[in-house]
Amino acid sequence: MELHFANGHRAHYERLGGSAGGVLVVPVTEDGMILLVREYAVGVERYELGFVKGRVEVGESPQLAAAREMQEEIGFDAGELRLLATVSLTPAYSSYRTFIFLAMGLYESPLEGDEPEELETVPWALSDLERLRRRDDFTDARCLLATYLVHQALAHEDG
Repeated sequence: MELHFANGHRAHYERLGGSAGGVLVVPVTEDGMILLVREYAVGVERYELGFVKGRVEVGESPQLAAAREMQEEIGFDAGELRLLATVSLTPAYSSYRTFIFLAMGLYESPLEGDEPEELETVPWALSDLERLRRRDDFTDARCLLATYLVHQALAHEDG
């Protein structure tokens, strides 16, 4: 992409391929647990804990993608899906955005997913987010951010 700036400078930029973006969902149970997923992360060549996540398919809204990914990865849908934030990881290089949702009012509604192996669902107490943030296998920056966003959203409900 060639850009011409107001000061007369011209610059050539390379932008990574675009898509409709992705979703990240923090499912919260009635008894104060969040549901994590343990899955293989090829980028770091190990198993990582994280939240439900996946891409938004062409023609699909982020909210529908969030519901579908929850059904595929943990077998639940939600009575309430609340958009907490839309974030970019590398806005200088990519238009890819992640839509971060809080999911509450969970109920069983499994769908078959496209994962190469069955994913493990790991419940974690909302009251123990600080320990989760310090884990060596919880390193996705979007997931770390989501713990703060969820804490803040739920604190406003209680206060």
